[in-house]
Amino acid sequence: MWNASSSSTALLDPLLVWIAAALIATLFAHAALAKFGDLDLFEQHLAAYGAARLPLGLQTLLSRLIPSLELLTAVLSLSPARSLGAGLALLLLLSYAALMAWHRLQRHSLDCGCGGAPLPVSWLLVGRNVALALLAWLATGTDSGRALGLADFAVLVGSLVLALPLYAAFNQVLRHPLARRLPPAGHRGHAH
Repeated sequence: MWNASSSSTALLDPLLVWIAAALIATLFAHAALAKFGDLDLFEQHLAAYGAARLPLGLQTLLSRLIPSLELLTAVLSLSPARSLGAGLALLLLLSYAALMAWHRLQRHSLDCGCGGAPLPVSWLLVGRNVALALLAWLATGTDSGRALGLADFAVLVGSLVLALPLYAAFNQVLRHPLARRLPPAGHRGHAH
C-alpha cells in the first residue's frame, strides 16, 4: 500500500531520471544556442516582456545572462550535478511560465522568445512550460543507484529520438492555432 510519507524517500529508476535530464538538457541547449545565435532578436523579445524599462546596460546583461543560465542548465543536467541542473531548469521554466501567464492576463500579444521560430505566447504555452517543469522535477529525483547498461542507453537514445520530434510538432501546432485554420464566422463551405 502506498503512503505519502514513504513517497518522499522513494528512489526512482535511473533510466527515468536520465531520460528526463537528457530531454531537459537538449531543450535548454537548443534554447540557449538559438538565443546566442541572434542576440539582437532576443533583446527585442526581452524588451517586449518589459526589459525596455531597464537601463540599457542591464538589458544587455540580461540578454547574455538568460542564455548563459540555459546553457549552464543543459551542461549541469548531464553531469554529476544533474540535480542542480534540473533544479535550475525547474526554476527557469516556472519563472518563464509565470511571466507568460502575467502577459496573457494583461492580454499582451508577444512572441515567447524561447529561441527558434516565432511562437506566440498562449495559455497552451504556459501549460507546456509547467509540463516541462514537471519533467525537470523528475530529473531532480534520487535514482536507485542501479547501474545503467547498454540496453538502458539504447532506450535513452530512443526516447530522445521519439520525444524531440513530438516536442517540435507540439510547438508547430502552437504556432498555428485552430482559430487561424477555421473559416470566418458565417462562411459556409461547399461540398466538392
